[in-house]
Amino acid sequence: MKPEARLNAPEGMRIGDRFAKEIVFTAEAIRAFASSIGDTNPLHHDEVAAAASPFGRIIASGAHSFSLMLAAVPDYLKAWTPNVGLEASVRLLRPVHAGDRAEAEWEVTDITDAPKLKGWIVTVSGRLTRDDGVLALTAVSKSLVYWPSVGPSSQRLAG
Repeated sequence: MKPEARLNAPEGMRIGDRFAKEIVFTAEAIRAFASSIGDTNPLHHDEVAAAASPFGRIIASGAHSFSLMLAAVPDYLKAWTPNVGLEASVRLLRPVHAGDRAEAEWEVTDITDAPKLKGWIVTVSGRLTRDDGVLALTAVSKSLVYWPSVGPSSQRLAG
């Protein structure tokens, strides 16, 4: 017998829902993140090299900016526990500099019933905008929100 969806979407979630997170990028955090992932690019570590670059100062790596932006998604989805990330993509448009503040804004753009996975695939589209109004990143993320009382510990994901 095939599993059937219990609702068309997680209770309380709708296409068009929006959520946001403010992010501050410090030089120390930029260096620490780059070091933690083994990124030795001088633009993330060396103030002299970064000052001589077209960017004029230390910039966050794309992985750093995207990671902080993406962290807003599970913050939003925690109301529908359990959930897991499935995929994400990013488009890096402009750098984020040390000292920048930015806002990660996301919108639920699709909710698809996934009976084989016993839940819903929730797609969100987002943007990271620096405090000077410049759009730095755009992204899309998909997560699996399990049906109530169904989760990875009680059910094996179909693959």
